[in-house]
Amino acid sequence: MSEIIEINKVAIIGLGLMGGSLGLALRRRPGVRVRGCARRAETRRLALETGVADEVFDNPAEAVRGAQMTVVCTPVNLIAEMAAACIPGLAPGSVVADVGSSKAEVVRRMDALFAGSPADFVGCHPIAGSERQGLDAARADLYRGSLVVITPSALTNPAALRVADDFWAGLGARVCRVAPEEHDRLLAATSHLPHLAAALLAATVGRHAPERVGAFCGSGFWDTTRVAEGDPAMWHDIIQTNRAAVLEELRALQCNLAGLTAAVETGDMETVRRLLAEARAKRRALESATKGLP
Repeated sequence: MSEIIEINKVAIIGLGLMGGSLGLALRRRPGVRVRGCARRAETRRLALETGVADEVFDNPAEAVRGAQMTVVCTPVNLIAEMAAACIPGLAPGSVVADVGSSKAEVVRRMDALFAGSPADFVGCHPIAGSERQGLDAARADLYRGSLVVITPSALTNPAALRVADDFWAGLGARVCRVAPEEHDRLLAATSHLPHLAAALLAATVGRHAPERVGAFCGSGFWDTTRVAEGDPAMWHDIIQTNRAAVLEELRALQCNLAGLTAAVETGDMETVRRLLAEARAKRRALESATKGLP
């Protein structure tokens, strides 16, 4: 593949929160045209009305024609399917990226799919988003200041990798490179486990009659369970494609919960105090560590 110097046409496959926000951000850049693809006619109409895309299509192969960069912004279980539908229209030397929240399985499937293709695939995960879903939630600054993890494999074209670096950096994101398997271990701890913990907390408190306890839920409850508002179907796919790493984190949480339960049950409040103090210290250490990222 010859290295792309300037990207002036981008195709976005999937126009939800991530794809819609990408379109809004790209269309603020002079000379960049955005071609969007969505199955629903209503989504395509809204994408044009809100300025997410210059043109819209219901056919992925048509959407990507002439694009130097294609970004697949669908749920993880649909990424390979949508990319396969794009291949007949991809230009030689173009780059295809995704925004999936799990990477090892996606990268394996995409590497096999793009073997012999005229285009190159680069796995990407912008750690950005919202508990809100859909095109209505899109915003142009979603990626600015966020961390985009690029997950090359042994088959990733180095020139395509540089294109992906520049593409996300051009949107104001911070970029780092991590192997797909390491990405999944990290995100199981920092994203997938917190989502499941929030869901379990909401379900546990929600076992009580809402009319009895709802008014007593303060900001701590709502802050802690905010991410449980995420799309269940999307999160089902994420957990399914990262089961082993998520299971390891769930077992660690289960171990800590068992220790806390035993301490409360026996009245060992010194252990409770120590756990709370250690948790606060570890949270502060994690927060400080974010300052060391690019």
